[in-house]
Amino acid sequence: MAQTTFSGPVLSQNGAGFLGSIVPGLTGLTATTVATATTLTYAVNTITVNNYTGAAAQTVTLPAAIAGSVVVHAQSVDTTGGTAKLIFDCAGTDVLATGSIIESRATSVLTIDTSTAGETRLEYTPANAVTNLFSQGSYIYFSCAQDGTWTVAYKMQPNPASTGVTGAFAFAA
Repeated sequence: MAQTTFSGPVLSQNGAGFLGSIVPGLTGLTATTVATATTLTYAVNTITVNNYTGAAAQTVTLPAAIAGSVVVHAQSVDTTGGTAKLIFDCAGTDVLATGSIIESRATSVLTIDTSTAGETRLEYTPANAVTNLFSQGSYIYFSCAQDGTWTVAYKMQPNPASTGVTGAFAFAA
C-alpha cells in the first residue's frame, strides 16, 4: 500500500456543494428566528431564520471567527420587496477567505464573484421583482477552519414561479 504526506481534509466526491463551495455539517446547531432589522448580530453555531425582503437595508455582523464555528443565514421569505442591500460583515479584524466564490445575476446572466485578500463583507442587492435567485429556502453558510477567517458556501433557491435571473451578490472590503 502506498503512503502519502497529505494532511488536509478529505472530502468524498459527493461532499462538495455547488461550484466547489463546501456546506458545513449542521448537526448540533441551534435554530432561531429573527425579524429584519437595520443591524443584527448572528450567534455562533446557529441557523438564523431571517425574513429580509429587500424593503429595508440590513447589516448582519458575524460573530468572531473561531475555528470550528458555523453561522447560517436561512432565508424565510421571498426577496421581492425592494432593492435595499443585505450585508454580512465580519467582526473586528476577521476576513472572508480569499478565493471564496458566490454566484450572482447582476445583469440577468450568471456571473461568479470571487473574494480577494482582505475582503470582509458579502453584499446582496435584490431586484424589486419575483425573479431573484435568492429567495425563500436559500442559505448562506459561514464556517471557520482557521481563526480569523470565514469560508462562505451557499444554496440558492429562487421563487418557484421565478426565473432566478436577478439579484446581485458581491464581496467587498
